[in-house]
Amino acid sequence: MTIVTKEPSLRHRKKAATREIILRAAIDEFSAHGFEQPTIERIAAKAGVGKGTVYNYFATKEDILVAFMAEQEARVNARVGEFAERDEPLARILSRLLRHQFRLKEPHLAFTRVLLAQLIQRGPDLQEYIARMQESIDPALTLLFTRLQDRRLVQPDVGVGALVERFKALHFGLSCLWAMEGPPFRVAYRAVDYQTEMFARAIERRAR
Repeated sequence: MTIVTKEPSLRHRKKAATREIILRAAIDEFSAHGFEQPTIERIAAKAGVGKGTVYNYFATKEDILVAFMAEQEARVNARVGEFAERDEPLARILSRLLRHQFRLKEPHLAFTRVLLAQLIQRGPDLQEYIARMQESIDPALTLLFTRLQDRRLVQPDVGVGALVERFKALHFGLSCLWAMEGPPFRVAYRAVDYQTEMFARAIERRAR
């Protein structure tokens, strides 16, 4: 039996293209001018659309942050299964995953700095948006640590939820270091290797 995949309609493709144009314009504005200064009007002008069109896709500037982060996480998620199956020590697997994430973010270093500043300065005010970001992050990490436990690389008596939260905390701290240092990120990548080694020692399954 032949399965026919339906192509997206022209209308759907146009909407997706407009959303992408708005998103890229906003990221450029935030990267160049921080989060507070750019307005929806400025983002619309840069994108070449009307203000109302921006609101058709994003209700707030914070929604744009979430959308961009979800897009970045989708790129990482596409390879999580590969990292989970690597025939390497646990610390090396986790280090490779973090390095991969940072390499994907390198073209958006300025924006990443803006995003981290917002999370640090306005954390309590951004809980709704942070929760939505976690919806993009948590499934892949849950899959990762579940598979690592199945492979007997991680202690079976440590809850996957706890592993995910601890790894996210490690990732956030390293992200701050990475963003502050800038290229070529020598200190940050050394820290990635060291911190993942310490993290792995605390959770890996011991041979009996």
